[in-house]
Amino acid sequence: MQELIRRNAPAAAPVSRSVRRRVLWKRDMGENMNQFRAVLFDMDGVLINTEPLHFRMWREVFHNRGVEIDYNGYKDCIGTTEEFLRELIWKNYGADFRKDETLKEDAMVIKKRLIAEEGFPKMPGVEEMLKNLYEAGFLLAIASSSSVSFIELAMDYIGVKQYFHVINSGENVAHSKPAPDIYLNTAERLGVKPEECVVLEDSENGSIAAVSAGMVCVGLLNPDSGNQNLERAKVVIRELGEFTPKLIGRLNEI
Repeated sequence: MQELIRRNAPAAAPVSRSVRRRVLWKRDMGENMNQFRAVLFDMDGVLINTEPLHFRMWREVFHNRGVEIDYNGYKDCIGTTEEFLRELIWKNYGADFRKDETLKEDAMVIKKRLIAEEGFPKMPGVEEMLKNLYEAGFLLAIASSSSVSFIELAMDYIGVKQYFHVINSGENVAHSKPAPDIYLNTAERLGVKPEECVVLEDSENGSIAAVSAGMVCVGLLNPDSGNQNLERAKVVIRELGEFTPKLIGRLNEI
């Protein structure tokens, strides 16, 4: 009778490869993986390699206004907002565009032209990295200084928008990076505590913001983002393929 019951019992539902991988990863990582529930990403220079494009855009914008900017006078604004850049140009070049109402509109015209010519430069390995983290059970979010419309356009273009639970912009907070506002607000929207978040950043301003928010920061060394000081990051990687669930599970040991 027991043999008959066993033979006629319905077969167990097959376990998907992604679920099986998640179970094995949790077993291998032990208790460490329980600390981190969410991974927050800067976008420019991390998911898409747009910093060179942004510099060319702003150089043309200010050239059209009679000001020639160089990279050294621009680089401190990487990872921040347009308002921060206006203040930086005033400080470094003595040119006051802080109330220039057409600046943003002119910049968007140039940006759209450059994107139409070049597309969005996707960072190598970005889709595989996001897929692995998503399947490992992390909540994923973007916390970028770019506008919401630009973030969504870029993520749609490179085909990874579906991996993110929250897309957040510096437009939604009072203070831009290096203030921690964007990261604290994103954690709140995800429903997690700051100490449960890992941040991937390529800029000094972004790493300051992440650490000030009480989060663990991993730095991405992107040569196109300039000579950024990433000393506040717990670990620095050179390519997205290194940013894995296994690395996150070991951050407390580093």
